[in-house]
Amino acid sequence: MTEDVCSVSFSPGTPEEFESVGLAAGVRLPLDRLKELQERHGFEVILYFDEDLARNSTLDADYADFRIVPVQARPFMPLAVFLRVVAEQEEIARRMQEETPVIEVLETGMIDRCSGCVHCVKQYIKGLLL
Repeated sequence: MTEDVCSVSFSPGTPEEFESVGLAAGVRLPLDRLKELQERHGFEVILYFDEDLARNSTLDADYADFRIVPVQARPFMPLAVFLRVVAEQEEIARRMQEETPVIEVLETGMIDRCSGCVHCVKQYIKGLLL
């Protein structure tokens, strides 16, 4: 499954809503808490699995570099996709229930997407699975 997005750009910064719930670069929190906040506040979490890439690259560069790679095969993916993939892997799902993973917030900002004539702006969090 590749993304069907004509253009996407990321603008780092700290939207006020993130400050009000205590989300900023450097904050560490359990995955289930981040999922709960995402559902309640409607922002998108982009989760990285490769620390070097997460800390030394930008979302714009990574989305450009990996645009032809299926979303579930990238070293980063939206949290919703990650949770679907995990649910399909019984062993990983079991281990995650036993010990909840921790996510470090690396960046916050706004995503600006255009697909055809549809334009969408949404808040995001770039996080690293520790």
